[in-house]
Amino acid sequence: MREKSNTHHSLQPVERKLVVNEKEAALVRRIFDDFVNVGSTTTMAKTYAAEGLLSKVGKPLTKQTMYKLLHNRMYLGEINHRGQSYPGEHQALITQEQWDAVHALIETDARQRKRVARGEAEPLLSGLLFTDDGEKLMPTYTNKKGKRYCYYTPVLHRRMGAWASRHGPLPAEPIEALVIEQIVMALQAPHIVQRVVDQMHVIRPDLDEPQVVLPMRNLAAMWHTLYPAEQRRLAQLLIERVVLGDAGLEIVWRDLGWQDLAMDLLPGTVGAELQELEAEAE
Repeated sequence: MREKSNTHHSLQPVERKLVVNEKEAALVRRIFDDFVNVGSTTTMAKTYAAEGLLSKVGKPLTKQTMYKLLHNRMYLGEINHRGQSYPGEHQALITQEQWDAVHALIETDARQRKRVARGEAEPLLSGLLFTDDGEKLMPTYTNKKGKRYCYYTPVLHRRMGAWASRHGPLPAEPIEALVIEQIVMALQAPHIVQRVVDQMHVIRPDLDEPQVVLPMRNLAAMWHTLYPAEQRRLAQLLIERVVLGDAGLEIVWRDLGWQDLAMDLLPGTVGAELQELEAEAE
């Protein structure tokens, strides 16, 4: 049996049967596990590139390569014939539970993309929220008496059941309120504002300090009037991740997020619009 794709790199043909290459099989298992915890092949590709991980043919593990790998039922111990999957004679590299967890997440992401296409706003912290032991929390929804409620649910709890995670679903509203409070405070914090001023002085020496500081203050004052989609865009710009632990909530800011925000607030962009709105309100 010939190997048709480099996504089959962990199984090698020996006497017409596929046998496991343990080193490469470990990478396949890691990709499945990482996808459940991280939920983004783009992020995974960056991490693997930083680690120097390569495919069998010596190429970087791209998001496209990993997408094909995550859909390859050969790793379940199956073979494909004319579009149908059948039990194979080779050893499975992953469990059915691992496969189900990955594909439940893929299906959820597809539903979220459809909501975006319909113009429905994604939750503020989608893709940003983690427990203190590294488990990702994903948005889930319930309907009670005609009203829709959003929760952030640990991935393992959502995919495999309550037994699989030591964490349970958390209502989105109070968590998002705490994060928004921290964002608004950070927009006015002297040490953050000064850091942004210093960064912008290097990039745009033609700007004076008030041209950087005032838009940030305006944004803090106007935050609660922004549309949810704009709030989410800015939160995603500024935040690397939000970590929930027993001691409370910790925000890990993006290193370049504040600089990107300052560029976003220059005249002719969101900043100019906010200043106009504030002027009209006075």
